[in-house]
Amino acid sequence: MLGSLSVAGSERPARYELLGELASGGMATVYLGRRRSGAGARLVAVKSIRQELAADDAFAAMFLDEATLTAKIKHPNVVATLDVVSAEGKLLIVMEYVEGLSLAKLLELAWGRKASVPPAVAVRVLTDVLRGLHAAHELVDERGRALSVVHRDVSPQNVMIGLDGVARILDFGVAKAASQRHVTERGEIKGKLSYMPPEQQLGEAVDRRSDVYAAGVVLWELLVGRRLFTARDDDELARLVFEGRVDPPSLASGQRVPAALDHVVLRALAHRREDRWWSAEQMANELRDALEPAPRGDVVATLKGIARDELAARARHVSELDSPRAAKLEREAQTVLDVLTARGADAVPEPSPFAPSPGALMAPAGDAPVTRVESPAARDVARAAESRASRRAERRAKRRRRQILVLAAIGLLVVLLMIVALVLGWKAREAEVGSPAVRDVGGTHADVHARTRGPSARRSDDRKNRGTRAVVARIAADPAAARRK
Repeated sequence: MLGSLSVAGSERPARYELLGELASGGMATVYLGRRRSGAGARLVAVKSIRQELAADDAFAAMFLDEATLTAKIKHPNVVATLDVVSAEGKLLIVMEYVEGLSLAKLLELAWGRKASVPPAVAVRVLTDVLRGLHAAHELVDERGRALSVVHRDVSPQNVMIGLDGVARILDFGVAKAASQRHVTERGEIKGKLSYMPPEQQLGEAVDRRSDVYAAGVVLWELLVGRRLFTARDDDELARLVFEGRVDPPSLASGQRVPAALDHVVLRALAHRREDRWWSAEQMANELRDALEPAPRGDVVATLKGIARDELAARARHVSELDSPRAAKLEREAQTVLDVLTARGADAVPEPSPFAPSPGALMAPAGDAPVTRVESPAARDVARAAESRASRRAERRAKRRRRQILVLAAIGLLVVLLMIVALVLGWKAREAEVGSPAVRDVGGTHADVHARTRGPSARRSDDRKNRGTRAVVARIAADPAAARRK
């Protein structure tokens, strides 16, 4: 087969084959591949993140961290991540291949053909999704500490319904990296605003209840058969979300929806997260109590009844890609394969053998470890991430130093102003005391004493003063006679 190359393991070789492109979207291109090992072969889906995103160091670092973390989720309602690959400027996720259809495509076909999804089938699909979300929310590290995983992008595009009647959620971690970069290419993020809870649209911290809100939107649309929030632009859409006016599904739907489901849906869509179901598991249990989920066979029957032609076309496409006469890989696909096979990279331990599940759908490989193939380019990404972290720490330290200097300058200015105020006050009091008006009013002690005496006393003083002046004048005129006397 074209592009086949072994990746050496500890005991058995594992080989990847890239068969061709399955789909392409705003953030990634998905290829169909085959993963071979001593235990057999299985089809895989290889998601290659678009080049402009992979070239963003911040996006790449966050993507690798989140994807590697969420690859630890092992649950039948979560699409299993088999490998996380970073090499030669490429970011790849190798996932189990699910033969089926996305919920987004199913709803599109149903709405276009005036068909509806039975409420019991909708409950089965959402119960599966909520079980998968709860497994992610409960993920812990090796020390038992909660990792606080949140999907952030629960929407019909990220739910796969397999031909085994099982709904699976995928793309954990991709939304967090994209949201940090504010990706809007081709409406990839903007188109998901109608599933984002108010706190996420405001840029606040999210938790498991944010995923519960998004699951509530998906459930409402499944039951009613149309979009919950529709608007001409993003501003109007955000306004509708924040207003939070939602009709109960039993009243808005064209089919008979049990009123017992209204409470489950409306509580999930509460504007305040404190008013929502506190966990995905709690909501799943309430759903089961409100309406018994449909058997898996009914889910498959609904899927085939609405999307029979599309499922047949996809099966033919996969068969053609898997054929020995398949066309030669395009240049981009060949580059992805070269990266995937990790030529020149260190040996990667082979996961434990897997056993295919009944039917065309392959099951996850149990507790098989997720391999992370790295090349010098991947190490460069890691070094760049460390450098960015150190630069961020340095910037934070500089900001703290600037804040300290500003506070010190403000304190010094306040002290100087207080000193100036004291000096000015002292001078003002000094000027007031030394002014002529004050002196005239106050005078000397003798003047004050004289002014306080009566008129007769003042006349007597005047006579004494005149006599004294006469004596002084005689002495001045004849000093010798004054001495004789």
